[in-house]
Amino acid sequence: MYNLKITGLTTQRDMSLLVKTLLKIPGLKPDHVSSGLKIPPFNVLSTEKEEEVQKLKSVLEKLGATCTIENTKAYVKEKNNKTTGSMDAYPKHRHHRKFRLNFWVAVFSIIGIFVIITSFDFSCESKQNRQSPHERRVVQTVGIPDTGISSSDLKSQMKNNSPAATNIAKINSELKKNPYNAEAWKILAANLEKQGDTASAQRAKYSYEQALKVQLVLASLAKAFGTKVRVEVTEDAVYYRTTYDFTDNEFRAEAEKLMDSLSVKFPGKNLIIENYTSGNRIQNIQLKSKN
Repeated sequence: MYNLKITGLTTQRDMSLLVKTLLKIPGLKPDHVSSGLKIPPFNVLSTEKEEEVQKLKSVLEKLGATCTIENTKAYVKEKNNKTTGSMDAYPKHRHHRKFRLNFWVAVFSIIGIFVIITSFDFSCESKQNRQSPHERRVVQTVGIPDTGISSSDLKSQMKNNSPAATNIAKINSELKKNPYNAEAWKILAANLEKQGDTASAQRAKYSYEQALKVQLVLASLAKAFGTKVRVEVTEDAVYYRTTYDFTDNEFRAEAEKLMDSLSVKFPGKNLIIENYTSGNRIQNIQLKSKN
């Protein structure tokens, strides 16, 4: 097993692109990425394929991350070579028992941290979304972002008639049409922070995190299209860009399955898929919402 870890960040890092790249890795969530980058080392990927971790390591290092690859098989083999002989049998057993104990302590610690973070997110969500129990379950599953700035706050800022206030108004108007635009939420939060509206900036940051979670949910719906899935949510459609080898019939069948799942979790959204095969073929399909 090969474990790829981020041990630090360089001064030339591209944090925004680095976070986006990490969020595309299956199993990584925004909270894990945030805490892992703040307090390295951060375990990014565990796999049996050395080539896969080497490629990912190269990508992350170009974005400013310092990475190491841990080969657990080589580690165990080295330890076994040092503890050969009948007289060393008991120390070897004791070492393995200690290793297993440390491993499970680490696992339970991570689970405990995740439970605390999840509980905190649920508490924040309950305060900001006073809907019926059914509606709250939808928010937790889909993660629909809230509006980052209220109408009264917006009118107050527009009185300044400054370029920053005008820019905030424009972004806020676009987000009302498409609340899933993570990059727009990020820009809005930064502009509100500059304007000194800390409360609205915090709400916009929270909505940015929710929009990222929506992208993760959408990516998980397209598991049949492999792990290299890019998702973008527009006002009326969900756009997927994938890289997988399908026959035309297989591609059509999987796209229809994805449309069924999309209609349940994101009703009213059309589906657009652009798939690139290894033979330099591009398969396109557009399916209208069933709702």
